[in-house]
Parts: sequence; structure tokens; C-alpha cells
Amino acid sequence: MELCFEVPVFIKDICMKLNAAGFKAYVVGGALRDMLLGRKNPDFDIATSALPHEIASVFPDAIPYGDFGTMMVLRKESDSAIETENRELQNHKDIDPGYKNRENLIKIEITPFRNDAPGRKPDYAFGGNIYTDLARRDFTINSMAYDPVSGEFLDPFDGRKDLQSGIIKCTGSTRRIWEDPLRAMRAARFQAQLGFSIDASTLYALRAGAPGLADISRERIRDELSKLITADHAFDGLVTLVVTGLMEHIIPELMEGMGMMHFNKPVDVLEHNLIACRIIRNTLPLRLAALLHDVAKPRTAIRGEKGLEFPKHHISSAQLAGEILAGLRYDKKIIKKVVLLIKHHMFHYAPETPISDARRLISKVGWENIYDLIDLRVADRLASGFEKAVGRGLRKLIDDLEILKQEHSDYQLKDLDICGRDIIKNLNIEPGPKVGEILNILLDKVLEDPSINKREILIQIARKELSEKSL
Repeated sequence: MELCFEVPVFIKDICMKLNAAGFKAYVVGGALRDMLLGRKNPDFDIATSALPHEIASVFPDAIPYGDFGTMMVLRKESDSAIETENRELQNHKDIDPGYKNRENLIKIEITPFRNDAPGRKPDYAFGGNIYTDLARRDFTINSMAYDPVSGEFLDPFDGRKDLQSGIIKCTGSTRRIWEDPLRAMRAARFQAQLGFSIDASTLYALRAGAPGLADISRERIRDELSKLITADHAFDGLVTLVVTGLMEHIIPELMEGMGMMHFNKPVDVLEHNLIACRIIRNTLPLRLAALLHDVAKPRTAIRGEKGLEFPKHHISSAQLAGEILAGLRYDKKIIKKVVLLIKHHMFHYAPETPISDARRLISKVGWENIYDLIDLRVADRLASGFEKAVGRGLRKLIDDLEILKQEHSDYQLKDLDICGRDIIKNLNIEPGPKVGEILNILLDKVLEDPSINKREILIQIARKELSEKSL
């Protein structure tokens, strides 16, 4: 069988070294699948007859990685002589993510053949051969092996045929899903990444095995969800999560929007969220923000004259999104950004809106988020059925932002030409909340007219506010 791809030199060298030491070695898993598809994959998996200590004897720089006897080595992509890069690393938990992600650095996982009952469990058994190892893998497209030294290609489950047909099918039996419920999410994730369809029996197994996700750690679920929503065909994967019932065990709050129709949109609340996630620019925070931007609409719904209305749903959705992402163990920085975007995604900006409102919006979300906020609004508009991604109001905002860049300000309290000490000294007041109130009043006036941002003028305004409003 002719194979039209080249294995990187450093991978072939690793296999040759294992062969020279008397061990079998094959490229397996996602790396082989993606090479057959002509896709790039930054990581490589090698299955070998060597045991962990024997792998370490061949590669002294290898380090234990994970729970299944895997040993990991790092290589530079440009190195043909396999220059080692990880002698300082002691175990996988100590690997600095910044180090792993250095430019041109490739992670290679070398794992002994397994001969245990399939599934993910701590009491695994080494041994067997490449065929027993492939038989315990999840899907046929991941159950192939290639020896880059001899050129031998092993495909006992017709994975290449399914690859060519664009089908995701369980290896051997749909029992593969029951052995590790996370595989159900992985099927949807591969669908999202590859644009494949899911075999009917496998799709049934996803539905039947969905309750098993309740026993899977939230961190593992989070990682699969992140890969799925940042894939090229994210919408297809998300729909699979919905129709198989998997979403009930991932983000059940989203499902509350199924069948809840807007009076002014062609789709229900759930599909609106899914479409917005598909449309928005592909970064993890933006995809999460789009997916959850209206998640609390069902909880705010009231019956109006035209149909269902959702007053202040953006505020409730921001709060609920924060709770959902925290439950999935997302990074606090990501949560903060997503919550901020959702909270402000209903901003109003019309062709006649004064430029001071743009300053106020930047003051709330920051320059680092303002264009992401516009992206979220655009995705929201398109998912709502609008023909134009950027209306006249958004165009005015974008134009105003170009003008405001010349002011070189973040429009925060720190940008005022005055501080709390100046207020205390010149107005003869005690430190306390009153100082903050005055500063916020001054900031709002500067947002209206930046030309007044001068210390003497601000002190005069503060004195006037103090006397007139009895602050």
C-alpha cells in the first residue's frame, strides 16, 4: 500500500535507535492519522515493545509522562541528529509550558505496547504486540501503525478506508465508548476538527454512554471542549454534543435555550449561541464568549407584546458564564475576559452617538478588549439573521476608535492629571470612599471632554462638585 507522506527525520531516528536496541517501534495515533490527511500535528506518538525503563536506557533524556508508562522526549524539528532539549526536566508535572511551546520544539510520546483490557485505568498491563495495542484504541482512524524504518503499514480495522470516507467509527466495537466516556466527546471533537461524519452505531453509543461523563473530571471535559470549539467545524461538533445528550453533562445551562424562540430571530436561544460560536473569530476566549453570551436568556425571559423578551440578559449571562467556566476549571484570566465581553456585549452605539460614549466603552473594557467586543457584537448580529455584519452604528464606533487612538489614553482613573492625595490635600477632606466618588465624577467629565484633564481645572471641578452635591 503506497503512502504519500514523509515522516520527519527525527522520528525515524528515534525508531531506528529503538530497533537497534532490539525493540519494535511504530508511529501511531493522531500523528499518523494527520500525516495521511496531509495535516500538521505538533506532537508525535510512538508505540514500542520496549518497557519504560528500556526506553530510558535508549534515551537517557526521556522523562515519565502520564499514567500509562509513557516516556516523553523533546526534539527540535530542524535537528536531524536529534539534539536533546530536556535534560533539566525531572517529570511531566514540572515541565514549564513556555518551555514545551518553544518555537520548533516537538513533543514525542513513546509508550509501551499495552495488553490489558481496553479503557483508561491505573492498573494497566504492558506486553502484547502492536495488534493488541491498536485493538484497544478509540476509533479506526486512530488505530493504524507505521514503521518508518521498514515502511510497514498496519491497518487491521480499515482505518485508512474510514479516513478516506470521512467516517468516525469505533475500533472493533462501540464498547470502546463505554470503556472511557470521554471518548464520546473525543468523537465530537474529531468531527469538529476533521469535518467528518460519525458512524450511526457510534453515534448511538455516544447517546447511550452520555451519562458516563458524570464520572469524568471537569478538567478533562474542559480540555476536550476547548479543542472542539476552536476547531474548523466547531458547529458540527457542538450539534453532536447537543443531540446525543452529552451537552447535558458539559454545560447543561445551554440546553435550557432549546426550543425557546426569540420573537425577532429565526432560531431558538440555543442554536443562536451555537451559530455565534461558529461565526466568531477563532480564539478560545472569543469562542467561549460567543457560546455563552446569551446562556441566561431562559432565566430572564418574560412575555411581552411581541413575544419573549429577555431584559438585562447580558448581566445574568455574564454571571452565569463565570460560574460555568469556573466549574470547568478554566483559567481565571480567561474567565475574567469572557465575563467582561458578555457583560458589555449589548452596548448601544448609533450613527449619532457622540464619541464620548466610545471613550466610556473603552474605560469599561479596555483597549485590549474593545475589538474583541466588536467581534462578539458582529457574531451576535449575524447569528440573529442580520444581513450586514457591521451596521452603521458599529461602523461609526470603529471610525471613532481610530480617532481616539490619537489621544493615547486608556480612559482610566490612572490617566487623570490628579490623584486621591491631591483631592485630600486641596479639598481638605479625610481619606475614604468620598475621594473615590469625586475621582469617578472627574473621570466621567474627562471622558466627555479630554481637554479639561489638567490638574488645576480638575481641582476646581472637584471643589464645585463637593459644594453643590454635598458629597
